[in-house]
Amino acid sequence: MGAIKEPRTPSGFEDAFYDYIRNMPEKKGKRSLLARIDLNNPPTPEDIQESLRQIENRHAQKPSIKIMKKVLGPVVSVLKDYYGVFDTLSQADQTPGCVLWGVVKVAIDGLSRFIDLIDKIKAEILSLSALLRRLTLYDELYGQSLDMQELLFSSYKNVFRFWCRVDKECSRCGLNTLLRASTSFSIKKLQTIVDDLKEDADQIDKVAAIIEGQYAGTERTEASNERCKNKKERDEGSAWRKQMQSDRIRSWLGGQTINESTLHRHRNNLDIEPHATGSPTCEWLFKDSQFQDWIKGTSSKSILWLFAGPGSGKSVLCSHAVGYIRTLGSAEAQCLHFYEFDNEHTAIVTARNLATQLFEHYWLLEKDVPEDLHSISQKSGADLINVLEFIHILAGKLSKVYIFLDGLDEECTMARWKEASKIVAFVNLLAETFPKTVRVWYSSQDRPIIRQQLESHLILNVKEQVRVAVDEHISLKVPGICNPEVDQGTRTWILSELKERADGNFLWASLMLKTIENEVSSFDEMELFIKEGLPKDLDAYYRRIMARYEKRERELASKIFSIITFAKRRLRLTELREAIGMVSSENPRSLQNRNIPWRQAVEKVFAPLIETQEDPENQGERFCYLFHSTVRAFLISNPSIFQQEPPSAAILLISEFTIANACLLYLSQDRYSQLLAREAEHWFTASKDDIKDHHLLTYSAKYWDKHFDNVEETPELRHRIEIFLRSSNFQSTMQLQSLFVQGHFEVYCNHYSSPNEKFTKRVFPKWFVSHSMDGCSHFSRSYRTYISEWHNLLDCANCDEPRCYPHSGVKQFKGGLDRCLWGALGPRNFLSSNPERYFSFMLCAKNDAETGRLPYHEAMSQDGGRVVVLQASGEDADAAGFALHHKTWELPHREKPARLGVNTRISANLDKKRWAGADLRSISFTPDLAFLRIGSQILSVNSGGEYHAIDDLEITAEHPNACFEDITNRGSLLAVASRRKMPLITAFRGREAVKADQPSEKLPPSLGTPASTSNLGEDVSAVECRHCSREPSTSNHASDTSPAKGENSSEKDENDSDSSSPSEEISEWNSAEESWSEGSTEVDELGNPLTSSDESSSSSSEADAESDEESETPQDDAASDTAVNSYGQLYEESDSDGGDVDFDCGSDTDSYDGDYESDWSDNNNQDEDLHFDSDDEERLIRRMAYSRQDRKRNAHIQQGVLTIYDLAASPPTQVFAFTSPLPVMLYDSPPAIHPTKSLVVWPLCGGDVLFADVEGKSYFVRRARTTTRKTRHVFMKCHFSPCSKYLHIASLEAQQMKQSKSEIKAGTKPRLALSAFVSTHRLSNRKTTRSPPTLIHRVKIILGPTSSLCPTRMPIEVTWAEKEVYLSSSSDTNQLTLLRVDLFSPAKQSTPADYNAVSVPKLPILLPESARSRSVHYYPPRPNTTHARILIGSWASEPDADDGKDKTTPKDAPNENDTIQGLPETVSPPIGFYVDVEKDLGGWGASNAEEEIDKDKDKGQLKQKMEIFAAEDDCDIEHYFFTKRR
Repeated sequence: MGAIKEPRTPSGFEDAFYDYIRNMPEKKGKRSLLARIDLNNPPTPEDIQESLRQIENRHAQKPSIKIMKKVLGPVVSVLKDYYGVFDTLSQADQTPGCVLWGVVKVAIDGLSRFIDLIDKIKAEILSLSALLRRLTLYDELYGQSLDMQELLFSSYKNVFRFWCRVDKECSRCGLNTLLRASTSFSIKKLQTIVDDLKEDADQIDKVAAIIEGQYAGTERTEASNERCKNKKERDEGSAWRKQMQSDRIRSWLGGQTINESTLHRHRNNLDIEPHATGSPTCEWLFKDSQFQDWIKGTSSKSILWLFAGPGSGKSVLCSHAVGYIRTLGSAEAQCLHFYEFDNEHTAIVTARNLATQLFEHYWLLEKDVPEDLHSISQKSGADLINVLEFIHILAGKLSKVYIFLDGLDEECTMARWKEASKIVAFVNLLAETFPKTVRVWYSSQDRPIIRQQLESHLILNVKEQVRVAVDEHISLKVPGICNPEVDQGTRTWILSELKERADGNFLWASLMLKTIENEVSSFDEMELFIKEGLPKDLDAYYRRIMARYEKRERELASKIFSIITFAKRRLRLTELREAIGMVSSENPRSLQNRNIPWRQAVEKVFAPLIETQEDPENQGERFCYLFHSTVRAFLISNPSIFQQEPPSAAILLISEFTIANACLLYLSQDRYSQLLAREAEHWFTASKDDIKDHHLLTYSAKYWDKHFDNVEETPELRHRIEIFLRSSNFQSTMQLQSLFVQGHFEVYCNHYSSPNEKFTKRVFPKWFVSHSMDGCSHFSRSYRTYISEWHNLLDCANCDEPRCYPHSGVKQFKGGLDRCLWGALGPRNFLSSNPERYFSFMLCAKNDAETGRLPYHEAMSQDGGRVVVLQASGEDADAAGFALHHKTWELPHREKPARLGVNTRISANLDKKRWAGADLRSISFTPDLAFLRIGSQILSVNSGGEYHAIDDLEITAEHPNACFEDITNRGSLLAVASRRKMPLITAFRGREAVKADQPSEKLPPSLGTPASTSNLGEDVSAVECRHCSREPSTSNHASDTSPAKGENSSEKDENDSDSSSPSEEISEWNSAEESWSEGSTEVDELGNPLTSSDESSSSSSEADAESDEESETPQDDAASDTAVNSYGQLYEESDSDGGDVDFDCGSDTDSYDGDYESDWSDNNNQDEDLHFDSDDEERLIRRMAYSRQDRKRNAHIQQGVLTIYDLAASPPTQVFAFTSPLPVMLYDSPPAIHPTKSLVVWPLCGGDVLFADVEGKSYFVRRARTTTRKTRHVFMKCHFSPCSKYLHIASLEAQQMKQSKSEIKAGTKPRLALSAFVSTHRLSNRKTTRSPPTLIHRVKIILGPTSSLCPTRMPIEVTWAEKEVYLSSSSDTNQLTLLRVDLFSPAKQSTPADYNAVSVPKLPILLPESARSRSVHYYPPRPNTTHARILIGSWASEPDADDGKDKTTPKDAPNENDTIQGLPETVSPPIGFYVDVEKDLGGWGASNAEEEIDKDKDKGQLKQKMEIFAAEDDCDIEHYFFTKRR
């Protein structure tokens, strides 16, 4: 069924059309053009106009019409030009010719009209099209106007008339038209219609202007209304934004709860009976001259201190003073705070309370949030300085500020007074800053510590005024005292007795009067009661009340009063009941509802000394508190008030032990033996109990230790606490403290101490850690160690501060203490047995001796299954060094590490200070842990696992004072490498004479003789290179090794000697010549052109690579590449063995050849951070001018030495030696030995890699360029695949990031952009040692920025597997950063569309804080297992040093107080843990760290070196051409 179409509204043209047709005469209508139109399908004006135009064209094309226009038209035009002549002649000559001329003239006029009619019709038809378009537009624009509709209707009808007239004229024959043209009738009709159309158009234009004006007026009105509406919306939006800002500030201040408590007490004070203050409105205070001067500001002192004795009504006076000021006007802002004896208020809480009240007053006045207030609210609200600054800003914006602080004497302990004094000092300073606008009121008892702070200000002692007011109050309130039946003597005696006993104490006076009113019914009874029953003082009154409790109520009352009296804050009724139930239960391991006393029974004990107040945060809850501080003082002074019989003494004693015991028992319940679990926003115990119903839990977690401070220490109590601390319940307690106790794990700075001193909250009872008895101090040390490692998880995970660092990273782990590596705290730490998510461990035994400040050193096997740990002994081995102990640990699958029965004592010929300074470069191991280097000593491991020095091996005979960093081996083949500065040899070359008083240094044979000397080994001497026809040249060094020249030596000879090439100095140390096998130029497997390769292009997949076929093109060895033979001719940059490195900044994507600038330095300290300085024009010029002479002069600074020994020979024989200058320092880049061939690969510097053939005594160097310009290699690690067919290279690249102008101006050290590059190269099967490998796979990984690099600890660790390499480290957020990089590309036919060569774990792993300063190693699971090992290296923290230097900190840098870098002077052996790849890591997912490399780029290829341009030597130029500038 089709949809019903809505009827279409006819247009104005259609209405006019139908009306014209209906009113057309029948006879005329039959011939009309319009009558021939189908009325059921009305045409458009354009259709009719087109039809009419066609009719006119046909009419104009008639032969008769064309002839008349063509022939007669010009004649008529000419004759009409002579009308005047003929008319004059005819008037002058009255002849028949005149008649003839008249006839001719009529004919001419007729013909002219005929021709004009045709032209007029054509012209009007053309103009009508424009008119119709105008009418259509007017109809669309103004069709709603009735006046316009009438005009359009009339215009359309005139159009129809015109169409009909034209149609009629064009339908006549030519003769008929010509005859009708003899008169002007036809033309007049047509002209009339045309004139009507023009008149209609003129009227339409006028009406349209009027309508447009009306529309404009309407639009202006609507626009005005819209503007008003928008303004209202903007105002509402602005008000909403300001309201949101104010709400955020209220939330930032967080003082609503304490503010409501303050207002509640203020209202209660105002509700006290009028006469309780001596007069209905405290007129006696308001009339005081000092008070009035203070109010009006006429006094020079803006701070008023009112003091009186206890119970004098000081708080009531304070509230009435606030009420009095409010009557003065709305401009006066007041803020009020009551210090309470049973409610501890820290300085930050008090400041928030004052700030909240002042802000609310400012908001009511201004309804705005100034920018400075908004800015300060963006800072941490937990910082007292920020809140005080907020108050300071508000005080400057308000016209008058009154600050009232009551009850300073309630802060009765030193800790509480310290907090209160911070507020007092700030308020006093505020009054001094704004003396005309800020007024401060203090009210308290007179205490020496308070007087010391306030004695210089306006003091108002109201003791006498209060006494008068109390006396007046007693006179008015004694029951029946105004009864006329009472004689004056009795009245006087009663009043005097009561006034004397009250002694100006409002509290005691009120209690006496209330007691008399309740217990006396006549004056006789009153007199007797005063004499015998009424207590003499307030203490006696309290004793009288306590004596009223029945015997069965005394135990409950003693517990209630003990708990409330010693509570650190006001307890809720539910908390009080659970505490009572806890200490009353026979089974405290599990609190049941049946153990909790009923509410009615507890409230029955309250009256009259305990009052309740509604909890503003929890509806239905009430706070319990002693009604006055004198009650607490009485109970503390009389702890045995409820005792009647000796057996009940322990039970009925008022003691803090009651609440301390309740807290400890509560936390020790079985339900808290496991960590809480989170579901949504709620936390549940293991038995699925929501802890929101465990009311005393958070209070116990916060205050349990503080309550034991004042409890007497006993061995039994100490033992109980030790058991609790070692239990898993303490783990749950720390979880609760992390979740619900604000700032419990924060690190604090004391303003009175050094900035380097950090403080944390004390968590054990004072007496528990005050001495070392029973190892109690061990608990404190162990706890601090734990806090230093997991501070971020404990404190920052629950922090909402925007700048808290690094809360964003650990927010997801909130409350997840099972993620802590408890076992890694060490077997001596009492917390190490806590349950944990991962099985963790520390590689030390419980009975191991502590090393003090001396660090550990460790080495791990390639699969992570064995770890060797070196530990310094406390005793010296001999005068030359000290002793080391080494322990070997086996790491079985998911089991506790097993220490092998080896504890070798090694005598280290090493400076103990270097070891104490964590100079870990002094030792290294081979990958299989078979050899150990300590300084220049080489030790090997025997079958028993002990390390012993190798007999007859002395590696320093050739290179005195050299310290080798890296060693590696393959069986008995040992490679030793160094990048250190070599000893100066100028004394042996005649450059500088040896002084007579200096002992002559023995010349090493390798330096003073040609390369054929015996120390290089008989198989190395003067042998012809197997890949080169020339012998190792020594003739170039003859002059260098000859004795020094005499006086007759020419200056030229001396210069030649001084400028001898560094390569010449070194070549005598080299036992091999540079050579390689040159293959044909071909394309590598990534599609890039290669040189000197013997590998054919084939698939890059590992499967194809296994079965590739080589097609080498033999070349003449003598015609091999003639690239640089002396590496010293290459221009590179040096950082002087680990000092500060300067090189260009930039981020260009083009590859950089490594032509760095060289800024030589004598600094050898590798422990300094690497940083990069930007280039400028002067340095660029200096770089271009860097000449060969400069390179020769500086080449001795840094040398690379590679020596290979065959330890199977007896004695061990040196089989290969290579020495080369290293202008650019490379770190942690040891050599690698091929598993089966005599090939050794060693990264040199600047991307250069040495390929050495040990047996052939030859080598060649290839360069692996960095992936971006102005980037340098930090390390390059080489690894041969287990199948020995591939070489893998993993390099770390660093590039200086560009700085903003603000960073440059601030002197901020530039940050570094780190990236890793992993490449796989296929080796030649037939010429493995001689042919450069072929690149088959490459991956670049973006690692992110860092502020600096430490050469002794790389930012990432590399672990090789068969098909992957793992890059691991700890992030700034203390999470494991782990990248798995494929070493081979998958086969093209099996490559998935979403393939990613870089994978990361799907689930995060949290690491300890110190992991950021330690090496983090990841070892994948062994075959047929699922658990991987994560080993974290040893660590030694350094004490903080205040060097006095100004250090510029970036704006986005974290607050130094927000992180703990470890306890000073603390060392830790290696730690580790196991993770399940699927369960704990969540498997592997694609990473976005991979950066795509263009296929046409040659990044990663090993290319031969090239000569560089030296400005001084190579700039031999000639004229090329000249271009004239235009």
